[in-house]
Amino acid sequence: MPPIEKVLQEIVSQIPGYEPRPQQVEMARVISQSLESKRHALIEAGTGSGKSFGYLIPLIESGKVAVISTGTIALQEQLLNKDLPFLQQAYGREIKVALAKGRGNYVCLRKLAELHQTLSPADPQRKVVSDLVQVTAMKAWNGDRAELPFNIDGRFWSDSLSADPEDCLGPKCPNFMHTPHRKARLACEDAQIIVANHALYFADLALGGGVLPNHDVVVFDEAHHLDRAAVSALSVQVTRWMAGKLLQRVQRRFSNIPLQLIQRLSDAETDLSECLYRRGRGQFKIERDPEFEGAAQSLAETLTALARWLGSADTGQMMLLDEDPELAKQRAETLREQMMSVAGELARRYAHFAALRSGDNRANWMYVDPGRDHYELQSAPLDVAAEIDDLLWQKRTCVLTSATLSVDGRFDFLKRELGLPENTLEAVLGSPFDYPNQALLYVSRSMPMPSEAGFTDAACPEIEKILAMTEGRAFVLCTSYRSLREISGRLIGRLPYPCKTQEDLPRSRLIEWFKTTPNAVLFATATFWEGVDIPGESLSCVIIDKLPFASPDDPVVQARTERMKSRDEDWFGGFMLPKAILSLKQGFGRLIRTRTDTGIVALLDRRVLTMRYGEIVLRSLPPARRVHFLPTSLEAGFNPEPSPIRSRENGWSDDLAQLRPTGSAPPPDWEAVLGEPPP
Repeated sequence: MPPIEKVLQEIVSQIPGYEPRPQQVEMARVISQSLESKRHALIEAGTGSGKSFGYLIPLIESGKVAVISTGTIALQEQLLNKDLPFLQQAYGREIKVALAKGRGNYVCLRKLAELHQTLSPADPQRKVVSDLVQVTAMKAWNGDRAELPFNIDGRFWSDSLSADPEDCLGPKCPNFMHTPHRKARLACEDAQIIVANHALYFADLALGGGVLPNHDVVVFDEAHHLDRAAVSALSVQVTRWMAGKLLQRVQRRFSNIPLQLIQRLSDAETDLSECLYRRGRGQFKIERDPEFEGAAQSLAETLTALARWLGSADTGQMMLLDEDPELAKQRAETLREQMMSVAGELARRYAHFAALRSGDNRANWMYVDPGRDHYELQSAPLDVAAEIDDLLWQKRTCVLTSATLSVDGRFDFLKRELGLPENTLEAVLGSPFDYPNQALLYVSRSMPMPSEAGFTDAACPEIEKILAMTEGRAFVLCTSYRSLREISGRLIGRLPYPCKTQEDLPRSRLIEWFKTTPNAVLFATATFWEGVDIPGESLSCVIIDKLPFASPDDPVVQARTERMKSRDEDWFGGFMLPKAILSLKQGFGRLIRTRTDTGIVALLDRRVLTMRYGEIVLRSLPPARRVHFLPTSLEAGFNPEPSPIRSRENGWSDDLAQLRPTGSAPPPDWEAVLGEPPP
C-alpha cells in the first residue's frame, strides 16, 4: 500500500462510524502526486467523499506550508473547529494552524483609545466603547470582531474602530507589539496550515503579496468560485463619494488646504455627476462619450493636484490627539503619505475610465441613481487566465477541488476560464452515495416553457403537489428575486407547512429555523443554492424553478457573449451552458448529504427534455433515478420493486435516449437557444 494511503487509513479509521471512501483515497493519492511533481491538480470530489481529509492529510505529511482558501465561512468553521482539531488528536501532536482575515476584521487599539477619550457620556456609542475597552483590558478578547461576546453596529465598526491601512502607523504605533492584526499575522507566519478565503487570497495576489505569509502550496476548496474571485480582485471601481470623503479627511487634518483646490475638486465631482445623471436611473454600458471622458479626466487631474499638494504640505499643523510630540510628528508623516497614496490611486481609477476604448477586453458599465445622488463606475476583465497564470500558476503548486467543477465529466470549461496549464492533473471522483436508490430527479413533461406567460400559474400547483408528497421539508430554489416573490407570494398563505423566504431572516437564522422546524419550507434564491448542509429528513426535497442561466443583462455576461459572437465562437455551449450546469449541480447538491438521506429534486424546467442541450445538462448531474411523474409519497418513490421507468446503467430512462444530439454551435439569438427570450 502506498504510504499516503496507509497514513490516510490509519488516521480516518479513528473517526467514529468510519466507512472506507475510495474517492477520498484517490484524492489523497492525486494530491500527493501533485505535491511531489509540483504539478497543479484539478479534482471534482462529490458530496460525501471526504474532501477535507483528502487534502489535509497529504498536506500535513508533506510538511509544506499551505494555504487552504475557501468560498464560504461555513467551510472555514468546519476546518478550524472540527477537521483540524480531530487531526491534531489523531496524529497525537500539534499541527500549527491559523486563520487569515483581512485587517478590517480587527480593532485598532489607537482608535479605540481615542474614542474612549473623546466620546461624550451622552453619545449612544459610549457604552459599546467602554465595554470594548473593558474586554480588551481583561485580555478576554483577541480584537477580532467575530469573537466579540456582544454585537456591534457594522457601520460604527468600519468607520470608527477597525484597523485601516490608510490610518495605520505600523511599527511607529505605540500599540504595535500587541496590535490584534499583527498578532494574527504572526500566528499565520508560524503556521503550517493557514485557512483563508478566496477574496483575501486574490486580494493578496492583486496587491503583489503582503496580506498572506509566504507559502508553498494553496488548496482552493469550493474552487468553482475562483473565476468570480479573480474578476473581483482585478476590477476597477469608483463611486460618487470617494473623492469627497477623501477631501473631508484631508480638511480634518489640514486647515490650510487652498480654497481654489477645494473648489476645483467639488466642481469636478459635480460636473461628472451631472454628466452621468442625465442618463436617468439604471445600469448603462460605458461607451465613447467626450463629455464623460473629459469630466472623468478633469477629476483625475484634480486628484493628482491634491496628491501633489499633500506631498509638500506642512505636517506640523495637522490636528492630532497624540500627547507625545515625537509620536505626533511620526503619525502626521504617515497619515500624509497615506492620503497622498489614496489620492493618487483614485486619480488612476478615474483616468482609467477616462481612457476606456472599445476592444480593451473589459466590461465597463455604470449604475446611476440621480434620486439618491449616487453612481458607481465599474470595469471588470473579461479574461483573467493570463493574469492568474502570471500571479499564481507559475508561482506555487495549486490544488483546486469542489463537488462541482466538471461539465459532462470534463474540465475543459474551468481550465479555459482560469488558464490552467495543460499538464494539470485531473480527477473526477464522484460520490460514495447511491444516487439511483437515494434520490429521484423529477422533470415534468406537462409544464409550460419558462418563456410562456402561464409558467408561474402552472408552477405553483406543481410545487403544491410535490410538497404534499414530501410533507414540506423542502427548499424551493428560484433563479431570480422576481420568481421568488411571485411563487412565495401565491403559495405561503395556502400551504399547510411553516414557510419563510430568504428575505424574512438573516441566512444563519433561517438555516437554524429550517433545521429545528418540522415540515418547514424555505423559498430562496442563489444564496441558498450552495454552502448549506442540512442532512437527514429535515430537507427531503429540492424544487428548482428554472435552469440557472446567467442573466444576459449582467454586464460581464453581456460583454463576454458579445465578444464571443464577434469572434464567431460558441457563446452558448462554451460559456452560458457550462456556467448554468455548474450552478444547477450546486442546487442539486443540497439534497443528499449522507448515505442514509433520501429525497427528490424537482426541476420544473422541461427544456432539459426538449432543447438539444438538455442531454448535456442531465448527463452532468448525479445519477439519480429520473422520472416524469410524481409518486404518491416519497417512500413509494424508493420502492425496491422494478422501477416504472426502464433505467439504464447511467440512470437514464428510455425516453431520454430519444433526445437529439448536441450538433453544431447554436444560433446566436437567445430565444432560439434558451427556448425563451432574455430574462
